[in-house]
Amino acid sequence: MTQHNNFFWILLITFFFISCKNDKDTKTHEYIKNSIEKNIDSIDENLKSNYTTWYPSSDLNNTEYEELEIYLNRDSIKVMKANKIICKDEIVTELLTFEKYFKSKKNSIEIKEKLLSQYKLNVSDKIVAIINADGDISNKGCQFPFGDIFIIDNHLFFYDNGYNCFLLVKNSNSVDISIIENPLQKSNIILPYNKKIDINTVEYKVINVNLIKGLEDFSCGDNLVRYFPLASKEQISLILVPQDCADFQYRFYLLSVSNNKIISNLYVEGEWFEPENYLNKEITSFELSKDFNIMITTLTNNGGKKIEYFSITNEGFFKKKL
Repeated sequence: MTQHNNFFWILLITFFFISCKNDKDTKTHEYIKNSIEKNIDSIDENLKSNYTTWYPSSDLNNTEYEELEIYLNRDSIKVMKANKIICKDEIVTELLTFEKYFKSKKNSIEIKEKLLSQYKLNVSDKIVAIINADGDISNKGCQFPFGDIFIIDNHLFFYDNGYNCFLLVKNSNSVDISIIENPLQKSNIILPYNKKIDINTVEYKVINVNLIKGLEDFSCGDNLVRYFPLASKEQISLILVPQDCADFQYRFYLLSVSNNKIISNLYVEGEWFEPENYLNKEITSFELSKDFNIMITTLTNNGGKKIEYFSITNEGFFKKKL
């Protein structure tokens, strides 16, 4: 009887630890899924501000698509016909050359000639590939022909017995090269900034980890990364990224991004303590001035206080002031 009881408790404890790990690993994925579904479900309420609308060109290759409208933002696609949803999906975007996208130099030359002949379009060499995040064999989201779309020179194309072209007819921001050149969403925050983030109510933006070089170091192993946009200093974007995948649920790093690359990082907000001594806790907060000077304050339960000052160089590095 005792052996049965011991076996039962071993199973229970093992299940508990596995459950905790799975909950931590899936936390970001659940947030992303809920966030994207919320945005898509409410698209009709705020369509222009959240999505870019693409309309069929007059030279459309396949008349079957004449009534389609394609809605895109950085993270998702929605295809509609006569106000009914054909499909909706999470997407991955990637900036490629024409040759790399079409697998060979020969293919790229032939396709450029086809686009020139049919649409009188002498295209450049930069393509934004828009791909079904779940893949072709998943049978999820937008499959053929909407599972593999590319944008070039403000023209959107997908292939079905030839290349079908969609255009930005209405006044709208293009999502082609500009998304990849600066894939981070802009912030409405007016400096100075000195707020504490509420991890239960904060509304994050989401970006694919492949769009920013070095972002994988702050991704917690996920393909999609949550971030909170702060401000921009010329070509340098500042974002806060949560690091809640380890032992602490409240920790944020400030990242500076330029030319799709993380330039510098600072731990600026959160809590830290030794697991065996929870009461001896460090609480860190920060302020960002109008002049982009950073003040980081760390307080301890025993009354200790540490203040550090940083400036941001023209290249985007955080430089500690002595």
